[in-house]
Amino acid sequence: MLQLIDGPCKGVYMVKRAPVFLRAVLAPGKEPDVLDQVDDTPKAREKIFLYVLEGEAGWIHISRSPRSLSGHYATGQYRYLPDIDAEKFRDNKVWQEWARGHFECPVDKKPCDKDIMTCCSCERKGKESNDGR
Repeated sequence: MLQLIDGPCKGVYMVKRAPVFLRAVLAPGKEPDVLDQVDDTPKAREKIFLYVLEGEAGWIHISRSPRSLSGHYATGQYRYLPDIDAEKFRDNKVWQEWARGHFECPVDKKPCDKDIMTCCSCERKGKESNDGR
């Protein structure tokens, strides 16, 4: 469960992914939502807000009824970034390029690999390429 600790979309969300940067959305008369999946896109009436993960993301298994709602969910706390105009990230391609360009290693604060989001100095493991690297 992700917790947005402040900002317009403050609250707790059940999601499967905890990216470093997260877009949250709010539409008139609707509950806030987070766009945690890679292909999630904001709807035309939704206003976008940007959040950043504080600390480490994690996982939790929750048993729910009905059983189809049970499963592994991402955990993490996010802080609102009010100084960034999140509306410019309405297009997913623009959003993903920006997020990759601002990702850095949580250990040594150096930029991580832009494609698989890993670097040599931290314990994060990305998907191995087909050639074994």
